[in-house]
Amino acid sequence: MKTSVRLSVVSSLAVLLMSAGAMAADAAASPSKTFTFGGDVELDITSNDRSDSGNNFTHGGRIKLNAVGESKGEDYFIKGVAQPLVPFQGNTLGYDDVYLQMGREKWDVQIGRFEAFNLFPLGKDTLITHAGAGEAKVYEANKVRGRKNDALHVALHSNPSDQLKLEMGLMANKAGDDDSFTGVRPAMQYKIGNTTLHAGFESVSDKATDGTKLTQNGVGLGAAFKLGATDVNASVSHLKEKNTGLADANVTSLGVNMQRGALGGGWITSTTDNGAAADPKVNTLYATYTVPVFNSKDATVTFAANTSKADNVVKDDTLNAVRMRFNYAF
Repeated sequence: MKTSVRLSVVSSLAVLLMSAGAMAADAAASPSKTFTFGGDVELDITSNDRSDSGNNFTHGGRIKLNAVGESKGEDYFIKGVAQPLVPFQGNTLGYDDVYLQMGREKWDVQIGRFEAFNLFPLGKDTLITHAGAGEAKVYEANKVRGRKNDALHVALHSNPSDQLKLEMGLMANKAGDDDSFTGVRPAMQYKIGNTTLHAGFESVSDKATDGTKLTQNGVGLGAAFKLGATDVNASVSHLKEKNTGLADANVTSLGVNMQRGALGGGWITSTTDNGAAADPKVNTLYATYTVPVFNSKDATVTFAANTSKADNVVKDDTLNAVRMRFNYAF
């Protein structure tokens, strides 16, 4: 009898241990799932003065909703993001990011609508407008960066080390033999101490139904670093552009900006070589200052100013603008 009791106890303990082990294995195998929902309100009131086009007073902005669902396993993740935009003007919804991303610690693939590595960071870019009515171009190494409505965007990311991050971006769209868009954009980031270097190349081939073809090849490189409590970005980019029926253009742009607490500012200069007797050039200065509303960390108002001067252009060779932006994150 005692022997039977002992056997029963041992058997029960074994079953309990096996059950606990199975439950632990199931828990380890089951991914953790999260879902977050939030957004922000952005309202702009803007006034600008162009030398030929005159004064304008406008308002705009949007409410952005941000939904993120993510599943994480022991050695993988899967994430979906949707960011619809509700405008203050008009009745058409827009979108920021809408994508699916999946992979592991050392690599992942991203598919949908999103922005790739930033090769020409502008800092606090609340208000940046350029004089010259587009004749003096500025190239920000973003022709294949993303958020193009009619093209599929795929990016493969590789993280060989904590310092080095690599990205290969591809964009494509085809609507018949005479209407197509393809773009490729390899880029990298490398961190050394408090400095992050970035570099990349992009190439575009864009055919239109009217028989015209646009080809663009560009490079961008620069660095982001700290000077005490100040964050600094410095970037340079160069674009070669060929467009059917138009003069070839070579655009070289340089940007430097800083941010220290609530204060931000920057300078952009760019030259367009389009075969004219004198190259169109533009210089733009911008500054911002942000203060909290009711001492809330979620609500701010930003005061921004922008002045721009273009040379060797036909129209609007000077531009001055100011903006007040209200922002509330929820």
